[in-house]
Amino acid sequence: MADLVRALTPAGLEKFRAYLARLREGAREAPPVALLADPQASAALSAEATVERERFAMRWSVGEYLWRRLAPLPPEEVEGNRGLWAWLSLYYFDQVCPPRAEGVRRPGLDYRHVPDFGFRYRHRHLLYGPYAVYRRHRGHAVLVLSGPLHVEQKIYHEIASRMDLIASRGVLEALNALYLDRARGMPKRGAQATGAGHGTLGRFVRVLQQLDVTYDVYGMPGHAILELLPPEFDAWRAQTALAA
Repeated sequence: MADLVRALTPAGLEKFRAYLARLREGAREAPPVALLADPQASAALSAEATVERERFAMRWSVGEYLWRRLAPLPPEEVEGNRGLWAWLSLYYFDQVCPPRAEGVRRPGLDYRHVPDFGFRYRHRHLLYGPYAVYRRHRGHAVLVLSGPLHVEQKIYHEIASRMDLIASRGVLEALNALYLDRARGMPKRGAQATGAGHGTLGRFVRVLQQLDVTYDVYGMPGHAILELLPPEFDAWRAQTALAA
């Protein structure tokens, strides 16, 4: 059954934050879903947008879904609307903060559920982040938005936390060509390895930052970026072909 999207009011946000704080202290409480329709805790929006409690296989799926479902709303009512995104987080709380086997939930810091729209943290909201990346890049965001909804993959954090990288379509094209296992829709094995591994994701980011001193790498298409990468990426390049 579809539900009308609403926005938590300041009173609703306060109660939601209090719930998150109790979870961090070890409480085993069910999400306060009554806030979603409580006229004191939530408010209607200017247009009708509906959502359903679907199960999302990965972050890309929820980004695409919310992009479609929020389309009836004016952009200014979606962007920067803390109450709307907190409402959605509470609506999908069993997916953004699933209970562990012992019934304990680990919500992390508030910005994962109540967004902070400053650049440093806005990508950390578990729903707004995927939505914003999908809205900008659509199908090119499959790799960056891989993994389950409640887990922030290393590849997402490395790219989405840097404005120059996440704004570049060519960077995402090159990432997909190098590191996307297209059969699984997930990163290739070893792509996210820590340390100074040859041609891994961490090295890709560092090398692009070095190349940017000489080239306009963030304005290049993916195939041009691949051609600039040093030999340490040859093993990854050999696994793919990216048309010009």
